[in-house]
Amino acid sequence: MDEINLLQAILNSISEGVMTLDKDWKIASWNRAAEQITGFHREEVLGKECTKVFRAALCREHCPVDRALSCGHPYYDVQVAIRNKRNEVVHLVVNASPLYDEHGHIVGGLETFRDVSQNRWMQEELERQYGYTNIVGRSDAMKRVYETMGSLLGTDTTVLIQGESGTGKELIARALHFYGPRKDKPFVAVNCSALPEGVLESELFGHVKGAFTGAIRDHIGKFELANGGTLFLDEIAEISPAIQVKLLRVLEERELQRVGDNRSIKVNIRLITATNKDLYRKVLDNSFRDDLYYRLSVFPLHLPPLRERTSDIRLLVAHFIKKFNKQMGRSIQGIADEFLEILESYSWPGNVRELSNAIEHAFVHCNGMLLHSSDLPHHIVNAAPAVVAKPSRKPQEKLDLVERELIVRELEAAHWRKSVAARRLGMSRATLWRKMEKFGIGR
Repeated sequence: MDEINLLQAILNSISEGVMTLDKDWKIASWNRAAEQITGFHREEVLGKECTKVFRAALCREHCPVDRALSCGHPYYDVQVAIRNKRNEVVHLVVNASPLYDEHGHIVGGLETFRDVSQNRWMQEELERQYGYTNIVGRSDAMKRVYETMGSLLGTDTTVLIQGESGTGKELIARALHFYGPRKDKPFVAVNCSALPEGVLESELFGHVKGAFTGAIRDHIGKFELANGGTLFLDEIAEISPAIQVKLLRVLEERELQRVGDNRSIKVNIRLITATNKDLYRKVLDNSFRDDLYYRLSVFPLHLPPLRERTSDIRLLVAHFIKKFNKQMGRSIQGIADEFLEILESYSWPGNVRELSNAIEHAFVHCNGMLLHSSDLPHHIVNAAPAVVAKPSRKPQEKLDLVERELIVRELEAAHWRKSVAARRLGMSRATLWRKMEKFGIGR
């Protein structure tokens, strides 16, 4: 392998997008991750000015490479939004640095970038869902959850979230942190059932070098990492009696000792826990300490399973269609009638997580603009009772129903400020007014 091909192979093995520029601001190299993030292949961008590829407002005034070249040292963690080849907005975190030759002269610039659109989407979802204007779920069961959360937002209370697997316990925990007094501090999550006891103890409380075989260096635990912020312990019912004792001591004394150390470390965290088990029954069975249980359940919050809120399935489907359209670059417009009937008749043992997976599965198999029952996983279709045939709506009527629902969602999310909703929908205010009149939408 010659030197040029070796260099390209090295660049292609890097998970972040990598781009180099020559002195004329033209792209000299472009790796495979850059292709995946932007949608542009190497052949399309090599030799072109980077501003014509990225099409970002930042390029005109505060280009990271230009800043790096101006100051002569790297420029880190610049957040920028670009347009990909499909003209979709992609949020990036960019690092830039100058390139020098063997004589110390600047010959160009290097830029690496990673896609953080998913993180941005999560933050927008939290802001949108827990702003109490348009939450995914309007059933009576979910309204009770929102009322409970309304009492918790802005507080520092210890919360125990109970609910079946897949009901969204971590999302609720993140929302409580995001809208709490520690929102600018770390949120650290640990799944207590995923680690053996010895490993979990080290993960939670940390250890010092030499504490046990394999402890070749000091290790900071999750309690210390979350100091000042929120620690979320999922599947709390699975921790051993020994871990329960140490956890109780931390909650009572607000200090901990790393494994193998006798020094105490002060910590200040908000604790949120979650379980899919009946934790009080475990107390009665003497498999969970009652004093720890009462420490954790200062404010219990129960999440209903999806089978108890089937009226929310249509809204959740619309939500996931929008999500996967963004993620996959698709333009699915809605669902066929029998698709929704099958979803509403299924018991959903995996709850909202299983529904999300089913919609993603349908996206992969769908070749048209609407999702059909044939696109769903076979076990869901086979488990559903026979669907009584109904007169099918015309395609335009189906599209109108989807469009009306999306407009209502955006209007509610924007507190019925039509200019804001129009911008989110990508249409003019006048167009929004016309569609509201067409679909009979009123506050």
